[in-house]
Amino acid sequence: MSNVERALEQAAVTPRVRQTLSRLFAWWYPKVMGISERAGQADERRAQLASAEGRTLEIGVGSGLSLPHYGDLVTELVLLEPNTAFHPALLETIEGLEAMPWSWRVLAGDAHELPFDDSSFDSVTASLTFCSVADPARVLDEIHRVLRPGGRLFFHEHVRGEGIRARLQDSLAPVQVALADGCHPNRDFLAAVEASRLRAIPFFEHLDEA
Repeated sequence: MSNVERALEQAAVTPRVRQTLSRLFAWWYPKVMGISERAGQADERRAQLASAEGRTLEIGVGSGLSLPHYGDLVTELVLLEPNTAFHPALLETIEGLEAMPWSWRVLAGDAHELPFDDSSFDSVTASLTFCSVADPARVLDEIHRVLRPGGRLFFHEHVRGEGIRARLQDSLAPVQVALADGCHPNRDFLAAVEASRLRAIPFFEHLDEA
């Protein structure tokens, strides 16, 4: 481990520093993601979320970039965001929506222990979220638990590359973990889904590996 990696690791586990970095992340992330949204990611979200229906849970909603893309099929939207520094921007996003055909509520819960009954959601969504959870397998188990039979998980996430791309992801991971609220860009999320109790159904082409 390099000195930089060691320093970042130590900083990441210091509660005061972690809290500061989480607040900073909630400030800069929507600004950076706004560029990606205008460059085409909003279209990916729209395609992904068009089929969400019924009572829907979004895990890691952040500042609410996905909210304009939920359609009339959704009846209730439960928004889970553990980083409470995002909540003011999230509420502002909700208040700024022109149409809101669904009811909503915001929670600061933990995806590893979802505070919901079994089989209580028709849809679960996640966008660039699983890179930052501590235990992706456990979160996938929780999603399986709260989904009703026939319910679906809609996601677009970082995926692990191959060759040089994978090595680059590995080298950047310590910095990104420290500065981006625990984001691990080098995780093999697709393998985690395949190993879970969820049954993978092709939906549309995922984003280029990044």
